[in-house]
Amino acid sequence: MNTVHHPDIVVVSPDGDYLIVVEVKTNDNLFHRESAIEQLKCLMASTGCSVGLAVTGNHIFLLRDSLEKSHGESIAVVSEARLPDHLLPSADEQWKGKHGLEFESRVQRWLEKLKQTPRLENLPNDLADLLSEPIMSLIRLGDIRAAGPRWSRAAS
Repeated sequence: MNTVHHPDIVVVSPDGDYLIVVEVKTNDNLFHRESAIEQLKCLMASTGCSVGLAVTGNHIFLLRDSLEKSHGESIAVVSEARLPDHLLPSADEQWKGKHGLEFESRVQRWLEKLKQTPRLENLPNDLADLLSEPIMSLIRLGDIRAAGPRWSRAAS
């Protein structure tokens, strides 16, 4: 049985279009990185979103679709940076103890905090480069939200 996978976090435009889809994995080993990137490529293709972020432990990958080919074949990693744990705010209380959901909540809160940040000068250079314009414009323009109900995953 093929399960439908949804993004963990989305940045949605005021008119409901996906601006950025985000895939979050707590584990940062090579297998999980590659898995997150492949899942993100599928999500980007299925949602028609040309920008994606894969967050795997303490790494973040920026993917873009050049739209040169169909069915997501032109989606590629265009930037990679370290995401130091100290940059992530604490998770919402309701996710404490649920490691994967807690990390996802922390990433979402960080993106929400970034939206309010006028400049990226306090970030490490590689992360500031990854998040430079137009990525920050999309984050500021959009509404950042969980793409699906975390509570249903917490119950399973």
